[in-house]
Amino acid sequence: MKFKGLNLRTILFPFLVATSMIVGIFMGFHLKAIGKNIGIYGIPIGLFFMIYPAMTKVGIEKIARSFKDLKSVGLMVFLNYAVAPFLVAGLAYFFFYLLIEPLKIYDHSIISQVIVGIILLGVAPCIAMVMVWTDMARGNLSMGVSFVAWNSVLQVITTPFLVYYLARTSVFINPLLILESVILYLISPLIAGNITRKLLIKKRNFSKILNLLGNVQNVALLFTIVIIFWTEGSGIINYPSLIWMVGIVMILFYFILFNIGYLSAKKLNYNYEDSTALGFTVAARDFEVSIAIALVAFSAYPFVAITTAIGPLLEIPLMLIIVAIQLMRRRKSNKET
Repeated sequence: MKFKGLNLRTILFPFLVATSMIVGIFMGFHLKAIGKNIGIYGIPIGLFFMIYPAMTKVGIEKIARSFKDLKSVGLMVFLNYAVAPFLVAGLAYFFFYLLIEPLKIYDHSIISQVIVGIILLGVAPCIAMVMVWTDMARGNLSMGVSFVAWNSVLQVITTPFLVYYLARTSVFINPLLILESVILYLISPLIAGNITRKLLIKKRNFSKILNLLGNVQNVALLFTIVIIFWTEGSGIINYPSLIWMVGIVMILFYFILFNIGYLSAKKLNYNYEDSTALGFTVAARDFEVSIAIALVAFSAYPFVAITTAIGPLLEIPLMLIIVAIQLMRRRKSNKET
């Protein structure tokens, strides 16, 4: 069934996402004790089946070519490491110290912890779900994968410096944490996707298989949303006012940064697909690294960890909104050409 060019699945998907968030919060409220154990296994499984279908659409050769595109890589590195951390810190300091603190909702100590948590959310670029957002928005997935490979190395070097400079705390980024993410969310899905592609690409029904895998990706996304809101959604229940405060900063951060990346790439004559890949790469953040730093380096300051836990709850729906906006841009661009 279609309505003005949109199929029923596309129309219902936002409602399914909202339902998954509500179910996750409900589970977190009533089954909080087992939530953490579920998350340990559930999130990696969900992310794998979100990323694997996307990887069936790309070849290793295209990824290698994108990896060597120094102009796009240079722009991505500049925006991810010279713009993003300072943008999120500036927004956090301005909003909380100038606008929120005078309202006396939280005291100075808690506000300072929240600002540090927001800074942690902004310092490390995403090396997992960014590929899903790029794929859903019909961006250049080969370029997106090459960016993830670059960021996997660069954030180990840059994150300790940025956290020290912006939050005045020395941290150590365990390379094994990054390596684990790379193996689980980049190398394994890439190998599985390319094996699937080579085995089935010459089959007559390969396009139907890709459509089926697209459904798998959507189900995996909904499953992951339930698990994340189950394991991290207590912040919504315990600190509802903190959600909208952090939300305002992160909404501004994601939308400003995405459009800086997307429009900068367009200015350099990159097409929609390449510009979209760059936009998502500089906007999406690595909440796993942020939460890990908060728990280890800021264990004495609980609101730092609470703030970083709010990050994924906000990022997923916001990234889906940006995906929808990009698809509208794509349709408009196709009509004009």
